[in-house]
Order: sequence, then C-alpha cells, then structure tokens
Amino acid sequence: MKNVFALTILLGVIVIVFGSPIAGEAPAIDYRYGSPKPILPMSFAHIDHAQENCVLCHHNYADDTGGGLCMNCHVTEQDVWPLLEQQFHDLCRDCHAEKTAAGIDGGPPRQCMACHLGDDLP
Repeated sequence: MKNVFALTILLGVIVIVFGSPIAGEAPAIDYRYGSPKPILPMSFAHIDHAQENCVLCHHNYADDTGGGLCMNCHVTEQDVWPLLEQQFHDLCRDCHAEKTAAGIDGGPPRQCMACHLGDDLP
C-alpha cells in the first residue's frame, strides 16, 4: 500500500513539474523576448481582461517608466529580471485567486498550463 501511495505522489509531482502527458505538449523553456536565461512561454489574452483597469498591470503608464511590452523591462532590465517569475505570479495568479475567493469568476489561478502554453503574444 505504501508503494502505491508513493507512486501516486511521484506521478503527481511529475505532472505538476512537466505537465500532463494526456494534456498534450509540455511548455518548452527557451530564450524569449531577449531573456538572459531560458524562460517558459507566456500567453495573455488582453480581450479576457478588458474589464480591468490597464494601470493595474501597465504601471509604466502611470509612473511613466516606459512603454511597450511588459517584457521590454521585465526580461531585459538587470534589476528587474531576477524578479520576473515572482512578479508575474504575484500579480496574475494572486489577482485570479482574489477574484475566485470573492465569488467572482477569476479564471484558472492554479492551472499553470493556461498561461504557459498557447501563443507567445504579450
């Protein structure tokens, strides 16, 4: 019985880390947007977020620190790059989780593949 439990845990960890073989292609880590190290692909559907205030994500519009794609700074600036994963997870995943906790359809806050597969459009 212990072996079955251990095998189940191991398979769960493999699915979480590498993605489900049943779900299809796992995300490929590669150099993207000029990143200094390989990163996972990221997709973001602006149309699905049209009801949100743009400045919640595009702080550069409010504080006049730049323009263009998020990746222009979050991947290429030496002081911002090390925080890439934490910043996007904190902003995106936490927003989805907060909406869900408030009883609002917040989308897939814990489905990694929903953001790390698909198009490479920012």
